[in-house]
Formats: sequence, C-alpha cells, structure tokens
Amino acid sequence: MKAGTLPSPEPSPNRPTTDPARPVGTRPASGTAAQRVLLVDDSRSIRTLLKIYLMARNFEFLEAESAEEGLKVAEAETIDLILTDFHMDGMNGADFAAQIRANANPKLAKVPILMMTGDPNVAEVRALGQKAGISAFVRKPVSCAQLMTLVDTILPLPRK
Repeated sequence: MKAGTLPSPEPSPNRPTTDPARPVGTRPASGTAAQRVLLVDDSRSIRTLLKIYLMARNFEFLEAESAEEGLKVAEAETIDLILTDFHMDGMNGADFAAQIRANANPKLAKVPILMMTGDPNVAEVRALGQKAGISAFVRKPVSCAQLMTLVDTILPLPRK
C-alpha cells in the first residue's frame, strides 16, 4: 500500500471528521462501552484504511503519526488495542511495543499490540516484534478479512 492512495473521507452526519487527538467512530449498541484502538502509523492514508477495515467493530479510534506521539496518547488515554507500523521515522514499531510493555501502568502494559510491516525482511521484523512483546504480526498489504480475523483473535468483543 502506498501512502496517499486513499482519499480522506468527507465529513458527513454519519461519519465524524478525523482529528488525530480525538476518538472517532460510531458507538456500539447501548449497554456496551466502545473499545478504543490506537493507530500508530506515519501514513494518514494507512490509518484511514485501517479505520475503514475495522468499522464493523464500532471502535473509537485514536491516531498518532509517530511512535513517540503514540506513547503520549497511550499514557494519557484508555486504550484497548494498538495497531502500529514497524517502519516510522524516529522510534520503530518494535521499540514502541517494548516501551508499552515496560510501562508502569499494568493495564497499558498488557494492551494487545498488532504490528504491521511492508518490509521485505519479514522474518527479522517479526522476530524484533516478538522480542518486544507484540501480540500479533501482519505483513502489508493486509486485507480487511485478514485484519479483522487477527483483531477478533487478540481483542474479544466486549460483554454487554
């Protein structure tokens, strides 16, 4: 997937605008708290595509353009799942995952982390991620079905 290939959705009554610091997405059925997903990727179009792929789960989304920004968001907000890219300027996704796992907040340290990469050296990237404590790994480009299967595996639906 190349950056810039997916246009940003236009604001509408059924689709909130995207603000990197604010949760967006539709609310689940009443009686169930929305699960919150932190998307950490330096590509806005990839973050948008991931939100489109995950719409069926009615998540609330938080976004970060870098691992450093992702750490700040994760420490300030309640997060149920993190999806991170491996290759980003500054800290990479494996180092980001290791920082999350080492966090003093035990709830944050246990949040499931799915790491993605388009790197041709998949075995090395996967090994770095596993050493850092990721919960799942996927190679880009990822299909909607593949992503949903992984997310459903590492983050069960909330109970009503």
